[in-house]
Amino acid sequence: MTEPGQGRFDRMIAEVEDYAILLLDKEGTILTWNRGAEKIKGYTSQEIIGKSYKLFYSKDDNLNKLPESLLDEAYKKGKANHEGWRIRKDGSRFWGSITLTAIHDEVGNVTGFLKLTRDLTDKKISEDKLSNYIEELRLTNEELRKSEDRYHKMISEVKDYAIILLDKNGDIQNWNAGAESIKGYTAFEAIGKNFRIFYTPEDIEKKIPEKLLAEAEDKGKATSEGWRKKKDGTRFWGSVVITALHDKAGALIGFSKVTRDLTDKKIIEDALKKSAFDFELKNLQLEKLNSELASFAFVVSHDLKEPIRKIQVFAGRQLEENKSPEQMKEFAQKIISTAARMQQLMNALLSYTQISTNKNQEEIVDLNQVLESVKNDLEIVITETNAEIKSSNLPVIPGVAFQMHQLFLNLLTNAIKFSKPGSIPEITISSEKVDQENLPEPLIIKNKNYIAVSFTDNGIGFEQEQALRIFDVFQRLKPGQDTSGTGIGLSIVKKVILNHDGYVVANSQPNEGATFKIYLPV
Repeated sequence: MTEPGQGRFDRMIAEVEDYAILLLDKEGTILTWNRGAEKIKGYTSQEIIGKSYKLFYSKDDNLNKLPESLLDEAYKKGKANHEGWRIRKDGSRFWGSITLTAIHDEVGNVTGFLKLTRDLTDKKISEDKLSNYIEELRLTNEELRKSEDRYHKMISEVKDYAIILLDKNGDIQNWNAGAESIKGYTAFEAIGKNFRIFYTPEDIEKKIPEKLLAEAEDKGKATSEGWRKKKDGTRFWGSVVITALHDKAGALIGFSKVTRDLTDKKIIEDALKKSAFDFELKNLQLEKLNSELASFAFVVSHDLKEPIRKIQVFAGRQLEENKSPEQMKEFAQKIISTAARMQQLMNALLSYTQISTNKNQEEIVDLNQVLESVKNDLEIVITETNAEIKSSNLPVIPGVAFQMHQLFLNLLTNAIKFSKPGSIPEITISSEKVDQENLPEPLIIKNKNYIAVSFTDNGIGFEQEQALRIFDVFQRLKPGQDTSGTGIGLSIVKKVILNHDGYVVANSQPNEGATFKIYLPV
C-alpha cells in the first residue's frame, strides 16, 4: 500500500543527512534531532535533545549573544540567516550556514523555530581561495522521526529552498512556500504535474529529468546544476538534489527534490571567471608584445641576411675584370631588384609587431607565388649548394602575404642550412586537405577546413624530443656544432602559424632528414 503524503514527508526528512534539521522551542531548546545533525555536529539525539542550541556557538559568539539575536530576528521577521564558525561535540570547528524559520500556530503565534544547518567548511575554504565560489548543495538520505504536524510546518514555511515530493514517475505530490517563491507556481497549479515543467526544452529533449530520476534510483541521489524555467518563462540557475525514498522493505516509493536558486551567485561566478580570463588575455598580449619588441632587432638581422649577401655578391662581380656591358647590366638589375626587396622587407618588419595579429591585414595569398619569391631571395645559396626544391601545386589561402613569405623563407633556409655534409639538399613541398578529426590539436576555429603543407628535407635531422623546443626563440638545432644565425628562424615560423590560427608540427630522427608540417585554415 502506498504511504500517505504526510508519511512520505516524514521519510523524506528522515533520509536527508547533508542538512541538520531540528526544531527549537521559543527559548532555543532543542526538541528534535536528525541524522544530519548527528553527522554534522557529532551529538546523538540522547545527548542533545533538551539542551540549548547555544551549545554549538563559540565562546565569543555567546558573549556577544549571537544565538539570542538570531532567535529574536527570526521571531520578528519570520526568518534569520547566518553563516559562521560553529562548534562540534569534539571541539572542532565547522563553517555552518543556517536558516532559522519561525513556526506559527493556527492563529499566527510563534510556537518555536525550524533550524536548518549545512556544513559548508569545504565551500568556505574554496570561497576564500576562489573569490566566493559557491559549491552546489548536496543532500543525501536521512531519517527523521518526528511529529507529522511539526514536520509539515517545518517544510511548508521554508522559503529559501524548494522542497517537494515526487512519486516514482516524477509527478509532484506536495508544494512548499519555497517552491512557490522560486518557481512561481502555486500548490494548486503544480501538484499533480510532472517536474519536467521546470526544465528547458533543450533539457527535455535530452531527457535530463528522466536521467536524474534514474540516477537517483540507481545511486540513491542525483545532483545537478543548470538553468531551470519558472512559470512565467524566465530562467533561474537551480542547484538540485534528488534523493530516492524507500519504504521499510527498501522498495522505491518516490523522490525528494530540493532546489536552491543560485542565479545571483552564478552571475557573479561567471563575471569573475570572465574578468580573470580578460586579465589573463591582456597579460599574455602584453608579454607577447614585450617579447616581440625585445627580439625585433634580431628579426631584422635574420630576415635581411640573404638579400644583403646577394647585393654584396653581385656588387663584387661588377668589380671583376673582363665583364661585358650586358653582364654589368644584369648584375645591376639584380642589385636593384634585391635592394627593392630589402626595402619592402624593412617596411614590413617595422610594422610587423603591430599588424601580425590584425585580421584586417588578411588577403588572398597564393602559396605558389610565395615560394617563387622566396626562391628568388635564396638564389645565391640555392646555386652554391645545388639545392633541389620540388613542389606540387600549392593552395591559395586567406592570410598575410609577408608573413607567409617569412614562413617559407625560414623553413627553406633551415632545410638548406642543416643539409648533410657532402650531400645535395633535397627539399620537397607538398599539400593536402585535412579532416577536422585528424588535426593534431583541438580546433582553433570551429567549422573551418584545414590544409597541411609539408616541408620534407634529407638533412641531418634532430632528436624528436627537440621537436617542441626548437620553436623557442634563440634555440638552435645543433648548439654544439652550429654558431651561425640568431636561433629565431623557427620561432618566426611558429609565430606566423599561430597568427593564422594554425599549427606546426616537426618530425625527425638524426641523419634521416626532417618534416615540418604546417596546418592552415582555408
